Amino acid sequence: MKTPRRRFLVVFLLVAVGGRWPAMAQRALVQEFSGSTVLLASGDTLNGPLTFHADRDVVLVTLPDQTVRTVSAVAVKLFAVKGEKTQRDNDYYDYYNFYDSRRGYYNGNPYWNGPRPTQRRDTALVRVFRTYRWDKGNDYSDFKTPAFFEQLSTGPVILLRREALVERMVNSSPYYAGYGYGLPRGPVGYYTDIRDYFFLGTPQGNVVELRNPKKDLLAYFSKEARQLEQYAKTNKLSFTDAHELAYLVNYANSLRKQPEQ
Repeated sequence: MKTPRRRFLVVFLLVAVGGRWPAMAQRALVQEFSGSTVLLASGDTLNGPLTFHADRDVVLVTLPDQTVRTVSAVAVKLFAVKGEKTQRDNDYYDYYNFYDSRRGYYNGNPYWNGPRPTQRRDTALVRVFRTYRWDKGNDYSDFKTPAFFEQLSTGPVILLRREALVERMVNSSPYYAGYGYGLPRGPVGYYTDIRDYFFLGTPQGNVVELRNPKKDLLAYFSKEARQLEQYAKTNKLSFTDAHELAYLVNYANSLRKQPEQ
């Protein structure tokens, strides 16, 4: 009789204390990179191999003298990393580096000088992270703490991303089970995956969570929503794919830059 009550209390505390985000991040995500440049809030820089604890918003930088400097988001303005050592199931991710979208590119309509980079495996993959104050998805609190967000697009409204490890259920297929393959119907196990959570970084330094990327992005760019939705349809761009969503945010920004008629 005690076990169900304990489970209820644990769930209640997660919701009450941590808001929405702890329910998403079921396991700690730790990423290692062979090189980094960290710009501190003080104006100083750090360089060296970096370990990123995404759930704690902390980076560990190995300095040239082999000492390790631990820095939290409150002391960091931004950092850039390359040479990710994390193994991913999606090979496409290995060579897509968001360089073009961070420069302002949007699906065939560049407004910076230069051709679209070819999509090839890039061993020098560069990722950029910026610090924003965030309420961790708690809609009922004004308390915000510094947190790291990856920059995927240019501004003035920037597409941001946080990643978290989640457990996904593996289901056996009724098709195979019906033909005598010996697999039971229903869930047969779990696997760990990296899930994307998207946000917008506003020019005022606020963070807007895109819980439903299409609905929330169109709501934020309400005046440009009709053009943005048509643009996505014409160019077959997804609101849930990270790099295509970055193009859509860049396009939405470009609409706001156009002079009033």
